[in-house]
Amino acid sequence: MDETTVQACFERFGLPSDASMHEIERSFRELRELYSKKSLAIYSLMGEEESEEKLQSLQAAYEQILQARLLAPSDDGGNNGPEVKPGNPLSESRVVVVDADPAETPGLFLQQMRKARGLSLRSVAESTKIGTIYLESIEQHDFSRLPAPVYVRGFLKAFCRMLKVPDADLLVGRFMDLYEINCS
Repeated sequence: MDETTVQACFERFGLPSDASMHEIERSFRELRELYSKKSLAIYSLMGEEESEEKLQSLQAAYEQILQARLLAPSDDGGNNGPEVKPGNPLSESRVVVVDADPAETPGLFLQQMRKARGLSLRSVAESTKIGTIYLESIEQHDFSRLPAPVYVRGFLKAFCRMLKVPDADLLVGRFMDLYEINCS
């Protein structure tokens, strides 16, 4: 991948090339919200087609940054990402994008984060000691299969901690709001 192209992608997000993944993801989310159809900031400044072009351009830049980070060698001669072995989901040349909004669909966001990290529900269940049925229910917003709110909050926090979710408290709070609305 061309280094100049990757640098241009970082500039598109207003970030230096050594920005952390957290900074990249935050900038991507903020810009995506800015150019969304619901955004009041650009309401009279650009049409739907122009807005959609910007969103597609941002998505492409984000994917290029992720691909560059995945393939970039580190100081020790390895790569910055997880070790790539045959059978590992990362051994295929693909980029998994987490595009769900944690404030609107926290369960889908968790599912995409889990898949982006190459984890199965079973491996998350084994690490967190949360039943796969509960993890699956969280991801699918199936509130009818979830236990009492105090347990759900704990499950969410453990799930977010395992996936290293940025702004986990916001996601947990939003999920619990949805839980309360759907279970009352």
